[in-house]
Amino acid sequence: MKRAYLIYQKDEAEKNKGFIELFRQAGKREKIDFSYVPVTEYQKASEEKLPDLVLNRTRDPEVSRWYEERGVPVHHDSRLVALANHKYQMIRYFEEKLPETVRQHKWCPTTKFVPDASKLCSDEAVERSLTEGYEVIKSVSGHGGSEVFLMENCRQWKQVLAGREVILQEKIECHSSDMRVYVLFGEIYCAMLREGKDDFRSNFSLGGSVRKMGLTDLQRKYIDCFIKCLPEYEKGMYSIDFLPTDDGGLLFDEVEEMVGCRMLYQHTEYDIVADYIKKLDL
Repeated sequence: MKRAYLIYQKDEAEKNKGFIELFRQAGKREKIDFSYVPVTEYQKASEEKLPDLVLNRTRDPEVSRWYEERGVPVHHDSRLVALANHKYQMIRYFEEKLPETVRQHKWCPTTKFVPDASKLCSDEAVERSLTEGYEVIKSVSGHGGSEVFLMENCRQWKQVLAGREVILQEKIECHSSDMRVYVLFGEIYCAMLREGKDDFRSNFSLGGSVRKMGLTDLQRKYIDCFIKCLPEYEKGMYSIDFLPTDDGGLLFDEVEEMVGCRMLYQHTEYDIVADYIKKLDL
C-alpha cells in the first residue's frame, strides 16, 4: 500500500477532520494510506521512510520545497503555494504570463500594493485612496474573506491590518457574488456561484449562498488561460475565483491552492476527493 501525508497546521486539521476522513476512506479503496501529519512534525515523520505523496495543506511553500528537494511528489508545487498565498504576487505573475489576448482587455480589478497598511490609517490617507477609486482593502495572505474590508470602514480594518502587506482594489459591481472554479489535475472540475448575504463579500464561510454554475464555451476557454499559466498546473486540486460582470465577463480575483470543498459536498453530487485520488499516479 502506498503512503501519503496530509500536512496541516493543528488548528486547521481540527476544523478539517471530516475532509481528512474523506481522504482516508477514499484512499483505502485505491490502496493509498493517507495519514494526517502536523506541520511541526513532518520532517520527523519522514526520517525513516519518505512517503509516496504529500498534500501540503499548510500554505507554507517551505514544506513543499523540503519534499521537492527529496524527490517526493507534493501537491502543491512550492512556487504555486508561494504565489497563491500572496495576492499581489499572484496578480503580478499573471500580468507576465497571461496571453496577450487576455491582457489586452480588463481581466482583474485595478489593484495597488501597499507594504504597510499603517500608512493608510489616517482620515486623509483613506480619503485619498477613495478618491483614487480604491474602495476595498485586503491583506495579501488572508483567506475566507475575514481580512477583506471596505476602505471607508477604517475602524474595522485598522487594528487587523496595521503593519501588514495589503492590496487596495476598486469595488467591482458584481452583486456580492463570485464564481469559484474548482480545478482537478489541470482541468475544470466544477464551477460554483457564491452570493453574499447582507455583505459585499460572497464567501460561503461567512454565510453566503451557493449554487452550481454552468459555463459557456467562451468562459471555459478564458478560464483555461489562467489554469495553464500556473506552475505545475496539471497537478493537484485547487480553485480560481472570478468576479462575474453584468456583461457575462469574468474578472480574476484569486487562486486558492488550499481550497475548501464543503460547498461541493453540501450542494452537489460531486465527490472531488474520490475523483482526485483516482487520478493519482503513484
